[in-house]
Amino acid sequence: MLFSYVTADASRPDGVLWQIATATSPDLRHWSGPRPWPRQGGVLGVASPDIVRDPSGGFVVTYQSDPGASDPVGTQARLFYRTSADLVVWSAPHPLAWSLAPMPQDRMIDGALVSTGHQLVLGYKFSSPSQPDVFEMARSVTDRPQGPWQPLGRPGITVDGGTIENFEFLTAAGSWRLVATSDNLDQPWLFTLVGDPRTAQGWLRWSAGYRLDVPPERFNSGPGLSSVGYEHANSAFLCDASSLPGRFYYLLYAGSDELTQLGGWGHARIGVARSTDLVHWQVPPG
Repeated sequence: MLFSYVTADASRPDGVLWQIATATSPDLRHWSGPRPWPRQGGVLGVASPDIVRDPSGGFVVTYQSDPGASDPVGTQARLFYRTSADLVVWSAPHPLAWSLAPMPQDRMIDGALVSTGHQLVLGYKFSSPSQPDVFEMARSVTDRPQGPWQPLGRPGITVDGGTIENFEFLTAAGSWRLVATSDNLDQPWLFTLVGDPRTAQGWLRWSAGYRLDVPPERFNSGPGLSSVGYEHANSAFLCDASSLPGRFYYLLYAGSDELTQLGGWGHARIGVARSTDLVHWQVPPG
């Protein structure tokens, strides 16, 4: 598992240090301690990893520079990627699609790649002083993360009166799916591709989607609204284990019973829920 790893650091502009860490488990219950990546030069921190397989069988992780403070790479966050053959040894960081955010005040976060066998597509959240947060997509004209990158447009997805973030593309139950978090209320949603995945413009057409009804537990419940007083199931990531015994899908997500610690992000924990149909979700009893 790769995840954002936030620790208190009084020397940082917002009082926290953003890193990416890894942990391993043999059973999804007992986990190793977090192992942070080495500090990346030229940025204040890194966050929001998304991992996919590349066509050669290796792994590609996309992530962003520190989302909470101005950064030396520009005044706003930018995307990066790293590659690995074994999830242990990683390449050096590489800029990802910076041409899509050419101005210093442009902001790109939550990048996620999808390699379809026909093309390489990128989804990300974009904003600028003249453009509030939007979900945008682009394709690599070389079908490689190095680009060059060509904008595709903005899928017409609106959830809870706003856009979506924290994207993941995968195939599940025979269809291309998009897992994302509502920008308002921080809830997990699932969308199905209705466009032609063999064409670039097909990736702009998605079903209306539905919220994933993750049962609350003590660690991810609190007074008030999710995303305001606590975090219920933020930044969800779906893992398809339906071909294994049990035929489960597993959903990993961040939850917190408060949003006061660590610069207002809260002391989050990672939860796991499972489902056999992508509709009804279970969590461990108690």
